[in-house]
Amino acid sequence: MRTSITRGWQSMKEQFYILILLFIYRLLWGYFLYGFVRSTIVPILLRYPDKNAGGSGMGRLLYYVEGQFSLNTDPAIRTWLWMFLGLVVLRLLLSPFIRAGLLHELHQERKGERGLFFFPGMKLYGFPVLIFSLIEWVLALLPLYWLAPKMYGLFLSSFMNYSLLLHLVPYVLAWLIYIFIVRLFLLYMQFGYTSGTGMFSSLFICLKSLIPAIGISIILGAGGLVLLLVCGLTGIFCPGLPALLIRQISSLPSTLFKMWGISAQYHLWRSKAFPQ
Repeated sequence: MRTSITRGWQSMKEQFYILILLFIYRLLWGYFLYGFVRSTIVPILLRYPDKNAGGSGMGRLLYYVEGQFSLNTDPAIRTWLWMFLGLVVLRLLLSPFIRAGLLHELHQERKGERGLFFFPGMKLYGFPVLIFSLIEWVLALLPLYWLAPKMYGLFLSSFMNYSLLLHLVPYVLAWLIYIFIVRLFLLYMQFGYTSGTGMFSSLFICLKSLIPAIGISIILGAGGLVLLLVCGLTGIFCPGLPALLIRQISSLPSTLFKMWGISAQYHLWRSKAFPQ
């Protein structure tokens, strides 16, 4: 596990240009999305009858009722929701192509090649990796068929008693663990597909190396969690421009940890698929 993390970091040196490109992409995307959401969400939040501002429980209940009524009747809100959904789908569709370019870069590095293979990899493996992502999304949403009714009932009850939200924790935690396992299995299958060694043989490698693979995810995922906490705490204690700047700058280390995580998992797979 330690060797895979070390080699993953060494691969990052070869992929530094990808890190910069993805940082710029996420920076511009975050700035655009912030402006889009701010223009609509902030005016709505300013009308919320907060308890500290003299709002009552009945006022908050009427606020939720009005919001539910507007979702069903106001065409402007529906248009905004469709536009926001379109942006989310666009972001989701771009992510597999980015991963495809990164995987192709790793494969070429393993072969001893040097060059800019990121964009050719997007073209070569973008659509197959997109299929893997579609399968991942379907599998991730499948448990919600059973979980959603229970979670929705608890969520509605929590409007008048926020402590009821704690009952949602076991459901959300189980769902997140399930999504993590699905993503890990499919990532190794993508290693096998894009390398030509076979999807199911790579899945078998993942099963054999499940403990170190989970360890890599926990160690490098902890870095992303720390960044998330820093951004959250900054938003609470230093709202406004400082929080916005830190949130935008955090895209660089966040992207680094994500790329490092994929590279480390790749080198763990490589050590089993191509033993020296």
